[in-house]
Amino acid sequence: MFLDLNGYYRRLPDPPPQNPGRRSLTAREQKVMLWVICVNLVLLFVAPIGGATVIHAAFSALFR
Repeated sequence: MFLDLNGYYRRLPDPPPQNPGRRSLTAREQKVMLWVICVNLVLLFVAPIGGATVIHAAFSALFR
């Protein structure tokens, strides 16, 4: 026996969306990223020395 449902039937679930590809950095963004990394590396070595100098100056001013 045939039952006509007029197009009403259980649909299969939609497939999950595919992951979009990662966007690569432009040349300008790469250059800025390189500068930020270089400045951070320089500050990694300079900041402790500068901090020690300020602390030493504060101690010498306090205990004169």
